[in-house]
Amino acid sequence: MALQGKGTWIWKIPQCEGGNAQSIANVAKDCGFSHVLIKIADSSYAYNVNKTTGADLIPPVVDALRAKGILVWGWHYVYGFNPSGEAAIAISQSKKYNLDGYVVDAEIEYKQPGRDAVARSFMTQVRNGLPNTPIALSTFRWPSYHGTFPYATFMQYCDYSMPQVYWIKARNPVYDLTRSFNEFKAINSSKPVI
Repeated sequence: MALQGKGTWIWKIPQCEGGNAQSIANVAKDCGFSHVLIKIADSSYAYNVNKTTGADLIPPVVDALRAKGILVWGWHYVYGFNPSGEAAIAISQSKKYNLDGYVVDAEIEYKQPGRDAVARSFMTQVRNGLPNTPIALSTFRWPSYHGTFPYATFMQYCDYSMPQVYWIKARNPVYDLTRSFNEFKAINSSKPVI
């Protein structure tokens, strides 16, 4: 399902409202969020798992958000050193939580030489494993500054671009957003930038 309206990202569940799922959902609803993106994996490992008890912290948050009518997407930081392992965890976590969408967060590790083939391998596996799940790429805001990053390869398999345009400490956030939008549309004009 396409994202519209305001949303937020959760990196570490314990650092949001003390990890209280109902409080997280209440704040999200009070803020008028239509969607929340939760970090579900890092590399080839599940994320937001209690390191002491092994408890998965994600299901109660997903349930609480959905009870408030809020869409839940998962996001995943990938390094590209184990594309099959990263694809496997992306697929299993997305299915486990029945997520509304999946976001691949690929950054500096994909600027190294030869990463185009790695991106293609990873994305082919993810797309094949999640054929009906909306997928977005979230990465550097300006492709022109990161010429070695395989934007076009990632976007071949993604439904949306989700560039990381930050407002805090930005000199001109309107310019930053406009430039980012235009650069991503130049890579693939048929895919929405969200």
